[in-house]
Amino acid sequence: MDHYILIISGIIKITLLDMVLSGDNIGIIALATKDLPLKLAKKASFIGVIFAIVLRIIFSCFITYILMIEGLPIKLVGGIVLIIITFDFIKPKNNNTKLKQKSVHGFWRAIYSIVLADLTMSIDNVLAIAGSANGNIFLIVFGLLINIPIIFLGSVYVANIMKKHPFVIYIGGAILAHTAFDMFLHDKLMLQIIPEFFVLYIPYAAAIIITAYGYYVTSSNRHKLKKIA
Repeated sequence: MDHYILIISGIIKITLLDMVLSGDNIGIIALATKDLPLKLAKKASFIGVIFAIVLRIIFSCFITYILMIEGLPIKLVGGIVLIIITFDFIKPKNNNTKLKQKSVHGFWRAIYSIVLADLTMSIDNVLAIAGSANGNIFLIVFGLLINIPIIFLGSVYVANIMKKHPFVIYIGGAILAHTAFDMFLHDKLMLQIIPEFFVLYIPYAAAIIITAYGYYVTSSNRHKLKKIA
């Protein structure tokens, strides 16, 4: 009886944890699919999430051994990758490409970005889920699988908001930039050479800069549209 109570409490704990931890993943998928037609966006989200979850399950099986490797800069590399992906999403896009080619190219690019970004952010998520599961493989896999509907439905909703309100794109970019710099600066290697003050405040500074840039870009675009009208 106690065994079943522990499993049920573990499931509840992991479900709540997933809802909290899925925010960044939802943001990255929404940013990756925002320029795609709705049908392709849903397809890219679903394929990207499935691939990412499968790889995360495999990754979670080896996380303990990976973290035992001394000097391996996992968070440093993951942070750099996520920084590049984030700035790629918010940079101005070239609209001269043919729509069909852009959609097909964007579809595979979105899947690639979703999988790569999810893997870079999966370290903390996997560790948190593994800790809540107390080493129970069933609960770890359950916790990762339950991410699928949460992330998929959430990202479709957020992507639709981004299409209607472009400033939300930069809010998402700011959140992801904070995550990326926080991951990058909290790597063991960086903690040895960067003062604590910078470790604490650089992620927030990056988020504020992107938000301000987004406000400038969207305000300029609105001003241009008014002039044309």
